[in-house]
Amino acid sequence: MIGNDIVDLSDPESFRDARHSRFDRRVFVPDEIRLLSTDHSDLQRRWILWSAKEAAYKAARRESAEVSFSPVRFVVDLDRSLFGSVRYGTRHWPARIEIDGDCVHAVVSEDASFAGILSGTCRLTSTELRDPSGGGRRFALSSIAKELGLATSDLRIEKIDRIPQLILAGKAAPVALSLSHHGSYAGFACRDPRTCRAGSRTVLRTRASRIDSASSRVVSVEC
Repeated sequence: MIGNDIVDLSDPESFRDARHSRFDRRVFVPDEIRLLSTDHSDLQRRWILWSAKEAAYKAARRESAEVSFSPVRFVVDLDRSLFGSVRYGTRHWPARIEIDGDCVHAVVSEDASFAGILSGTCRLTSTELRDPSGGGRRFALSSIAKELGLATSDLRIEKIDRIPQLILAGKAAPVALSLSHHGSYAGFACRDPRTCRAGSRTVLRTRASRIDSASSRVVSVEC
């Protein structure tokens, strides 16, 4: 399973004074609170921990619709390189955090190597900020399509039981997709269909040439 979350550190919601004094006690376990109290960049660290918890919740929610978001139950353990894990009960997910300026992007996965994971972030344009969810979906689709060598029109995203699902050539792809947006940023994480285990076959037909619309090529994805 895959989950992601993004935080815009420049957004007013992320400022220190924007959170109630009891926020930390409701969200973080004692070890995490001690880390915040000794970290000179505790504002950034706070949202690093939060984003990892959110990302893990999304992964857990895919496994069970009964999972509710209780941040304090998702326990984060990261090293100095911002790789580590998130624990929820007996379940553990490898986690990695990427920081680009004011953008914090957390991704959790089944695989600690994060091999075969497509992910990315973007700064939304002023037009996209009117519909950040739509802007985030378009960014994810264009990024995934480019990586797979497909036209963006061959892909779409639908929500099934409130969980985003990648649709390839009109069929639900058997890969996990996670989307997030906050402030001026959007991000995604997705299992690369080309790395899926052998199983059902999805056949995609897309134009091989913009000039000759009658020609097509077949891309087989084993998942």
